[in-house]
Amino acid sequence: MKRVFLTVAALTLVSALVSARAGKERDTGKLLVGFSHGASTTLPMLAAEEGYFEALGVNPQFILFQNSADGLAALDAGKIDVGATFGTSAPLTQAAQGASIVIIAGAISGGHPVICKPENADQYQDITGFKGKVVGTPRLYTSDIVWRGALYAAGIVPGQDVEIIEFKRPVDVLEAVKSGKVDVGIGASALGPQALEAGLAIPLYSNDFKANHPCCRIVTSQRVLQAKRPELVAFIKALLLAEQKIGADPLAGVAANINQLDLSEDVARHFALEPHNNFAVDPNTHAVVDMFEDMKRIEYLDPALTLDPYSLIDTSLYEEALKELETEQPGPYWEELRRRFTDWNA
Repeated sequence: MKRVFLTVAALTLVSALVSARAGKERDTGKLLVGFSHGASTTLPMLAAEEGYFEALGVNPQFILFQNSADGLAALDAGKIDVGATFGTSAPLTQAAQGASIVIIAGAISGGHPVICKPENADQYQDITGFKGKVVGTPRLYTSDIVWRGALYAAGIVPGQDVEIIEFKRPVDVLEAVKSGKVDVGIGASALGPQALEAGLAIPLYSNDFKANHPCCRIVTSQRVLQAKRPELVAFIKALLLAEQKIGADPLAGVAANINQLDLSEDVARHFALEPHNNFAVDPNTHAVVDMFEDMKRIEYLDPALTLDPYSLIDTSLYEEALKELETEQPGPYWEELRRRFTDWNA
């Protein structure tokens, strides 16, 4: 089954239609959901492929963005209702700058590759391998934060022990590695298939620096949280069903990414089957707060910032969705997710 998603250009028309309905009865079930390509698309696309959204009465209209910054700007401006694949560090940065952003669930953790030429792969067995190297990194991407946090923990000083060249996009990092401008690059999940196709090696993943670090979080705004809570809960519930499905049938995730997004089989398989891509809808409060503190330690955020990161996370929608599934489908799977929720958020 195919799902047609909107481009950013089409978003202008959608916004006009939404404005035209102002003051009228809201369009029950509809959510405008921003996303960008990467492994974190897998659960939303699987939920669409399996009909979970439709069965739960929620109608997500997926809108493709080329980067997280544009997607989060659209969310803050009220042009979309949900951001599904815009990382963790980017939403935290925007929230620290005053944007109305609330984390309500997760999508994936880990999965960001370190890329280098094959002949150099054995030099990068852990974080200490970066000492003395020239490293390309996409500034403000989750993988960048995780890597820099690992440098900090290992006592490796940027500018002294390692030279860092920052790029706007992960694909620019890939080109820098290929050309020899940098020795090694910090990638993002979408970069893995491209790196392998280009003949590069992936000696490490972000999970090797910090296990269970959060990647894409499901985010919304306070406005949408108040206006469309039932739709948001249903959206999360569908993602939980997709998480259960991919655990039992990983190839279903491959098919969903192919059918919903017209991805090649190689890319779809990498997104769904790469073992460093850990799919989990749990908000994972502890890990998000830890990343927030890392961002202050490495001075991505002002170290004197007094914003409480817990105020940026609302776990109640996830818990409501999980409780409904525990009641409707009692069994060990949901019991395990309940235990995980307690461990990761209590």
